[in-house]
Formats: sequence, C-alpha cells, structure tokens
Amino acid sequence: MNLLGLELSDAGILAAGSNPSKLLNIDGDRRESPGFAIPEKNILLVGNAASEKSRLVPLQFINTFWDQLNTASLEKKNRHAQNRAEIACAHLSYIWNNIQMHGDELIFAVPDHYGREQMGLILGMAQELSIPVKGFVSLPIAASRDPHPDALLMYLDIHLHRFELVLLSQGEQLTRENSLSLQDIGLEQLYRSWVDSIAEEFVRTTRFDPLHQAASEQEMYDRLPGALDILKGQSSSIFEITQGKNSYRITLLKDLLKQKTGEVYDDICRNIEKMRDEHGQKDVPTVLQITHRIACLPGLRDKLSEIDNCEIVELEPGAGAQGAVSIWNQLADLHAPDRTSFFTSRPWQQTGPDMARAVPFEASGKTVPSHVLYRDVAYGLSEQPVYVGSDPSPPERGIPVQEQTGGVSKNHCSIHRDTDKVILTDYSSEGTFVDDQRIDGTTILKIGQTVRLGTSGETIRLITCVEPDET
Repeated sequence: MNLLGLELSDAGILAAGSNPSKLLNIDGDRRESPGFAIPEKNILLVGNAASEKSRLVPLQFINTFWDQLNTASLEKKNRHAQNRAEIACAHLSYIWNNIQMHGDELIFAVPDHYGREQMGLILGMAQELSIPVKGFVSLPIAASRDPHPDALLMYLDIHLHRFELVLLSQGEQLTRENSLSLQDIGLEQLYRSWVDSIAEEFVRTTRFDPLHQAASEQEMYDRLPGALDILKGQSSSIFEITQGKNSYRITLLKDLLKQKTGEVYDDICRNIEKMRDEHGQKDVPTVLQITHRIACLPGLRDKLSEIDNCEIVELEPGAGAQGAVSIWNQLADLHAPDRTSFFTSRPWQQTGPDMARAVPFEASGKTVPSHVLYRDVAYGLSEQPVYVGSDPSPPERGIPVQEQTGGVSKNHCSIHRDTDKVILTDYSSEGTFVDDQRIDGTTILKIGQTVRLGTSGETIRLITCVEPDET
C-alpha cells in the first residue's frame, strides 16, 4: 500500500506521496488546485481552470464550497450540483484522477475549522468515488515538524475566506490547545483589495483602467500571485497588462499593497498577543509557524516580527500533506483496520504510537452510517426508527421537512439500524429515491448516499460522525 497525503486548503489543495515523499502535480502540471468552480453547459470546471475564468463570469463562479462544506441547497441552482458538498465532491474527483497513479490510500490533513460534519461528508464523497481513506489529521498537527520545548508554539494560516491561528501544546505529544478563526478576511478579500489598488495605479499613471473589461481584470488576478512572490524579496515589481495590441505597465510597490492590509495585519498581531496573554505565556518566547500562504502576503512577516519575543518559522509548501504521510507510521498502530480515525495529536518529544490520541470514525466502506444529515443537523440512528416526513410521528423520533413539503407524506419513510445494517422503509405515495433510484419497500443504506423525498427536492444524506452521540 502506498499512502498519499492531501492538504485541504481552498486557497490551494496540495498532495504528497511517492517514495521518498514529495509534492505531486495535482491540477495538470501544477501542484496546487484552488477551491474554485464554474458550472458550464456540459461540465463543472474546477480548480485552476475555474480560477482562470472566474472574473470573466463573476456571477457564476463559486469558491466557498470547501470553506462552507455542507449540504445546504445552493442559492443559484445549476445542473451539475445541488449543494456545496456535491461541488467539493467533483473537485475531489478531479484531484484523485490526477494523483491516484502515485498511491492507493489517502490521509487528509484538514484545516482547524473543520468539524465532524465536514469530515463525515468527505468520507461520503470518498466512498462514492471509491477512494480508500486511512484517516484524518489536524492540519496544524501534520504540518508541525520540530519541537520547541522552551517556547510557546503557534500556527498561522490563511485560506480563501479566513485566517486561522492555532495554539499547540507541547509535551510528550503535540496537541491542539486553542484556536481562533478570523472569518471573512482571507485571500479572496485581500486579492480584491489589492487588485483595486493596482487598477487605481494603472489609471493614475497610464490612464488605462484594467477593471473596465473582464479580460484585463482576469489577467490582473492571474498575475498577482507571481508579483507577490517577487515582492517577498524586493520592494517593487513590474506589473504588466495587455489590452489587444497594447501593453501597459506600472511599477508595483510593496508599500502600496501594505497600505491596504494595515488594519488586517494589526488585528492578527493583536490576536496573537491576546492568545499569549490568555494562557499566561506573555513572557515566554513564542515560535510562530507560518505557512507558505502566509509568507507570500507582502509585509505580513515583517509585521509579525515586531511582536516581542517572537520567532517566525516559515513552513515549506505542502508541509501538511507531507507531514501527514511521514507521521502515519507513528499513528498506524492506533488505526483500527475497519475504521477511519481522526488524529488530533501526535508523538512529539518522544516516539511511540501510544502517545497519540485518535478519535475513531466508525466509518469506512466496511461499516454503516451513524447519522442522517438534514439541513446541517445530524440525527443519530439506533434500533428505534427515525421517521422523516412533513409531520412525522412520534415527533421525538422524527425529522420534520421544513419548507418544500409538496409531495412529502406525513410519515414519508423511516430509517433504523439493524445490527450491522441501516435500513430505510418507504411509506409514501410519491416515492422515496436513493441516489435517484426509486426504492420498493425497503433498502439498505450506505455512507454517502442521498435520499430524496418524493417530488419535493428535499434530501437527506447518510453520514458517520466521530462520536456516536454527536449531533
């Protein structure tokens, strides 16, 4: 068996594998695949192909499906997906098709804001796509490499729509102790602000407005990452835009971009110092691990270095993906062969698998669902039937359909566990459909399957949560 690691960040998913472990091309000839999607007539574009057309179709592109991974219906309907989880599934399928020649099992390094619902949905996707999943590891835990026994250890990352700051506890094992998520401030918001500033500079110096046409706006977004990479080591960069036969260029100053992010950077520094104070560690040396995504933000590393008694350690690209692969041998003894585990700690100052903590997912292709998910609420399954319908009875064992009740019977169907099986029984007049196939009487359900109720369009999904009593 050859294990692959997948680092989930909507700013750019990365994969690692092979022997020795290395980053893999995940999206054509590129190593990162951003969480973008565009529904077209005959296909759902995902990854870089969607990102490179996103500003041409600003009302159609979607880039929140990994950040808000759930089964809530999309506001804008399309023929390819009904919810964000289905879009994420399409993106995961595309990635797996690009990397599966390198390995046959997968471990996910997941961002800190992911909970049981998100991991349950990923397991359902993986089963639907026939991807063998060995387990999940917290991304900050997987990405951290070296102990700093006399320091307070933190981890800072940025995704498309949020910053994440995580405090890590060091001892015999490395454990996530506390975290903070700064939502609605991410790469998408910063890029938009920087593009506006660059456009203003073009107008001021050349009278050319690159935001006047979608094609030149898209070119600005495409060129921005390369410019940011140059500005890591320089104070300025030449930024050039083509328009037909004409070419326009400006000298892009790092200070121009820093002016737009001053308040954001100040907020990040305040929260780092606040977290240190809350844990009584203000006077203890701090080691702040920053991802390559953070390191590319102009001026942020300089701002972080102003924090007293704080050392900045830049992690290599894909540290989470490569770390997940490299530490698996330390965790494998805790991994039950018929379960998928979520590891929230790992051996640190000493070795030995007994020092890691695994929270078992009672889920894989060999086990059964533990919950029914309806509109972001998970309902536990047991030997007693759970009734689904417009007015289920008894109500304490019911999942009431909330809005689109047309075609839904009062007690439309029931779901219950029978030893090692989950069974659905249909009582309706309009029919119950499992993965769009109408059932006759009863059927056995599997993780990841979607149940549609009559003609209403309302669906429920079979998932497994980390703990059997989790809701």
